[in-house]
Amino acid sequence: MSLRTLKFALLGLTVIVAGAVGPFLPSKWMTTLLYAQLFAVYAMGWDILSGMTGQISFGHIFFVAVSGYTAGLLNLYLQWPIWATVPTGVVMAVLAGLLFSVPALRLRGPYFSLVTLILPLAAARLVIILADWTGGELGKFGVTPLCQDSLLNALNGVLLRLGISIDGFRLYQYCNYYFFWMLMAMVGGGLVWLSTSRIGKILEAIRENEEAVEAAGINVAKYKIFAFVVSAFIVGLGGALSVHTNEAVFFNSLLSLTTSIEMIVASVIGGMGTIVGALWGGFLVRGGEQVIKELAQLKLPIGAAGLALSFLERWATLIFFALLLVLLFFARQGLLPLLAGLFRRGRRIRGG
Repeated sequence: MSLRTLKFALLGLTVIVAGAVGPFLPSKWMTTLLYAQLFAVYAMGWDILSGMTGQISFGHIFFVAVSGYTAGLLNLYLQWPIWATVPTGVVMAVLAGLLFSVPALRLRGPYFSLVTLILPLAAARLVIILADWTGGELGKFGVTPLCQDSLLNALNGVLLRLGISIDGFRLYQYCNYYFFWMLMAMVGGGLVWLSTSRIGKILEAIRENEEAVEAAGINVAKYKIFAFVVSAFIVGLGGALSVHTNEAVFFNSLLSLTTSIEMIVASVIGGMGTIVGALWGGFLVRGGEQVIKELAQLKLPIGAAGLALSFLERWATLIFFALLLVLLFFARQGLLPLLAGLFRRGRRIRGG
């Protein structure tokens, strides 16, 4: 089985499972996995640049913010429809990626990473200065929802013909959930294809030995810019759609440095440069903490009243990141490379 086939098979299996469990999810978990799918798109977008080429970006949330604020404010102040705001937001993110990537080509290692960290800090200051327009740290509400009444009525009509009746709130959740499910599947498929193509091999070669690639007569600058633009496009698309899902322009969701760091964590946990691993890492980062909070609601059958686990909720974030550190200790290259290694070892044992 080729690497491309394996990655597509794992991606397909992941997408099928995520789609199949949707109808059985309680409301709280559907919301959690909806945002896990959005975050998986962010993580894959980061991975195609930083995981593939080795240019570690600490400020990828900047491109989310450029696209999200563009789409949200155009909708709020100029009443642009979604079909116009989202493409415009993505274009602005791509332009920002171009404007930054060209001068940043001269920077490598920590210098590049530090410059990327400055971008969201500067953007955050600008958003606060222009608080009358942007809403500052409080944000702005009233953005047109992604799933509008006309779409929901059409979906409800189709379901009623099939003999399926769903209440309005649940239908709204389904609409958002499966929209991002499709987005995740399309982005994942496109990036897996790209990462296993000739372009992907060149990006990996740049990560391993940039000087050798240059010596081979390949225009390294062109491929770095290409990776940056693709990455900005992917995370920008997620950012523009997220403001319509939240129906608001939220400072904390569009300019959170924590989200930038979590993109890195997701990619490292899943396996940098694997795309599918970044997708898995996205689900793990967004869903893992919620699992611990759910465990906090349980009581173990120990003692007359049972042993309460409510203390877990208070420490959920700390416990979760401690578990991630333990996971990294045993899977230093990430989950996907670990599973691939176990699979190859098993085949050799059976063959021997």
